[in-house]
Amino acid sequence: MEYKRKNVWSLQDIRTFVITVLRYTKNIDKLGEALPHKSASEIVFFYHTFKKLINLKMQIKNCREVQKLKA
Repeated sequence: MEYKRKNVWSLQDIRTFVITVLRYTKNIDKLGEALPHKSASEIVFFYHTFKKLINLKMQIKNCREVQKLKA
């Protein structure tokens, strides 16, 4: 899918995306519920395009470690 200008992610969209990914990892259904105005292909494309830029792997790992400490 080619990234088109109409496929713009606001700061609120990105914030919602990151919070949802940290909570549910790559659960597309949960991401779709959190971002109902985005299609599944837009969400997947955004994830794969920006995961290294926003360092998602490390954030997910850190979030899981914090959750283990709280339990």
